[in-house]
This record gives sequence, structure tokens and C-alpha cells, in this order.
Amino acid sequence: MVSRTRLPMMDEAKQPEPIESEPKESIASRIERREAEIAFAMKQEAERRAAVIENMHRLRLRLCQTPKASAPIPPAEARRVSKRSA
Repeated sequence: MVSRTRLPMMDEAKQPEPIESEPKESIASRIERREAEIAFAMKQEAERRAAVIENMHRLRLRLCQTPKASAPIPPAEARRVSKRSA
């Protein structure tokens, strides 16, 4: 017969002992650290957004400068009507 051992639950699992040389982080320092992380993430997001907008404008300019196809694409309404009449 196979013996089954019960695995400890998270609360019952032995937690690692804190190293005595490391001081415990205070609540205030945790809050400050978290606020700094949030500020950094917001700064990165603003930089990404600025880069996306810059690329969008650059691509728009490039599209305006490239020669267009000889026959423009008709509007969606005109395409629907032509399909029905066919």
C-alpha cells in the first residue's frame, strides 16, 4: 500500500527566518518605495506614449508623401451597392 503524506498548507509551512543583520522594512519605507515604483512606471508610460505619437505622425507624413495607387478605393457604401447590383 502507498503511504500518502499530507503536504503542509501555506500557513503551516515553515517560513524562512529573517537574517538578523537586515533591518525590517518599516511601513513608511515600503510606502515610499511603492510610490517611487509607481512614479517610475508612470514616467515610462508617458515616454512610451510620446514615442507612439511621434511614430504615428512620422508614418502619416510618409503616407502623404508616397504616390497613391491609380484607382482610389471606393467608400464602403459604394462597395456595398455595387455588390448588390451584381
